[in-house]
Amino acid sequence: MEKKRLESGCSAVLQGSVGKKVVVELRGENYVIGTIESCDSNLNLRLLNVTVIRDAQKTEQSEYFVLGRHIRFVHFEHQVNTTAAIRRCIKGVGGGRPKPNRRLDQKQYDSGKKIIDQ
Repeated sequence: MEKKRLESGCSAVLQGSVGKKVVVELRGENYVIGTIESCDSNLNLRLLNVTVIRDAQKTEQSEYFVLGRHIRFVHFEHQVNTTAAIRRCIKGVGGGRPKPNRRLDQKQYDSGKKIIDQ
């Protein structure tokens, strides 16, 4: 059931975007800036290397957990190919910590072209 909900909702885009930097706008004009480590079907996010902005005060943390019900918007640092992100989610490429060759994998999905190592 969890897998089906994850694949059919907007959480699939976030799950497929593991390793990307985002700005999460929370209710109450608070912001969390960090790299997505994981996401579940309820939009609960675990972020790494985080800057939390609360009442115009910045704090740095190595890890931060955001409950999905507190999220207002998620802003991506760069343009995201949503079809490729959902495909990564379905195939399970985006789960867990990023792989060492993640950039090569991401480039292949984002461009739609198969990259062959020479």
